[in-house]
Amino acid sequence: MIKPRLLALALLPGLCAAPFARAATPRFHVAGQIALPGPVKWDYLATDPAAHRIFAAQGDRVDVIDTRTQRRIGTIGNVRGTHGIALAPRFGHGFATAGIAGTVTMFDLKTLRTIRTIDVGRGPDGIAYDPSSRLVLVPNEVSQTLFAIDPANGRIVGSLPFHADPEFIVADGRGRVYLNLKSANRIAVIDPRAMTILREIDVAPACTGPTGLAIDRADMRLFVSCRNDVLAVVDARGGKVVASLPLPGFADAVRYDARDALVLAPSIDGTLSIVRASPKDGSGDEYRVIQRLGTAPGARTLTFDATTRTAYLSTAKQVGMLPPAPGKTYPRRAFKPGSFHVLVVRASAP
Repeated sequence: MIKPRLLALALLPGLCAAPFARAATPRFHVAGQIALPGPVKWDYLATDPAAHRIFAAQGDRVDVIDTRTQRRIGTIGNVRGTHGIALAPRFGHGFATAGIAGTVTMFDLKTLRTIRTIDVGRGPDGIAYDPSSRLVLVPNEVSQTLFAIDPANGRIVGSLPFHADPEFIVADGRGRVYLNLKSANRIAVIDPRAMTILREIDVAPACTGPTGLAIDRADMRLFVSCRNDVLAVVDARGGKVVASLPLPGFADAVRYDARDALVLAPSIDGTLSIVRASPKDGSGDEYRVIQRLGTAPGARTLTFDATTRTAYLSTAKQVGMLPPAPGKTYPRRAFKPGSFHVLVVRASAP
């Protein structure tokens, strides 16, 4: 017979190890949608978990939604050809790119009022706030230039030219940012303080036309969605592609969930791919698709609120297909006017 004290000692190692074990992988499901009547042109979303808000780019505006009530609580208007949103909570300011107008709208995070309009020339698309350098970084695909903006006052404090059209940008929090160079099939590694390119990572032939980009800051892995319907995993330190997984269709945005080591990639065909990353233990990288969730056609961008385990995807009701635009090879989708909405996708216990 084992004495109670000995039994407790025997169980102690297991009890101590339990909090450090990775939680079981959640399953995702579509939990609802938030209707936002207006233009059926959209691009990126951003989340502000502390304020329980998400920001959704839509045509000529940015809609602001309270995630607790799932209702629109405000609109940042006159953002003609809106694409990306970056939030700098330290300074109480947000920034939204207007690709057609060629400007960046700076707004107050509390009141949502526009503070100033910053001219960067036609073509700004993605945008990011880098907390390490305390700069807002704006790639411009027409001028092929990266602009640096002071988030305190909205002034342009630097610029960096490229030899290719830039797309999405992420920061590692350690003084480096990574920028997709779509037409060159490369990722530029940039020092934002010095506004210089340190090196470039060639992602071809595994990935052609890199667009969406996310980062695992702990293991320094970049997750890149590519025009050839692939999710590429890049070792940011070593500068090489270490894995690639097929996607059902083009994904224009990618998000990484650090808590459960998950990559979320939404394809334009209406599939959200959930990819699980294995711990790096010296034996190599291992990634596998653990779920293909049906969402809605056109839902190719998303943001992810890690505190509530919720993803938000923009789309509208598809009513047909159109021929490719001039100079493009892929068909366009026709959507019902006024049908724009944000899908709510939640994680649940497996």
